[in-house]
Amino acid sequence: MATNYTSSSNPRTEKMGDGLDALSSGIAKTAANEPKFEPKLLAPEVPAEPARQLLTEIMLADRWVCSVARLQRWRTVGEGPKYLKIGGKVLYRLKDIEAYEEACLVRKVL
Repeated sequence: MATNYTSSSNPRTEKMGDGLDALSSGIAKTAANEPKFEPKLLAPEVPAEPARQLLTEIMLADRWVCSVARLQRWRTVGEGPKYLKIGGKVLYRLKDIEAYEEACLVRKVL
């Protein structure tokens, strides 16, 4: 007996194909209704820390790449920038440091 292979499909395969079509169309509809994600740049809520107006001797030594002992020695002999002494702590005002740096600036002589 000869088996006739024609273009007729298996009914079970047709049901599965219909189910997959329905599932994919449902997913597409759901995706179309969802809001699109757009990344937003968030501004910092806390303002940036303002520039320090007072520096400790450690901070100044770091800025000038020198030792704290050098700054202490300068203070005892009256060299270096002006400083404040508040509660036993030595502090340097930024404007005094910048003025001292400007005074120490060497200009090229021709």
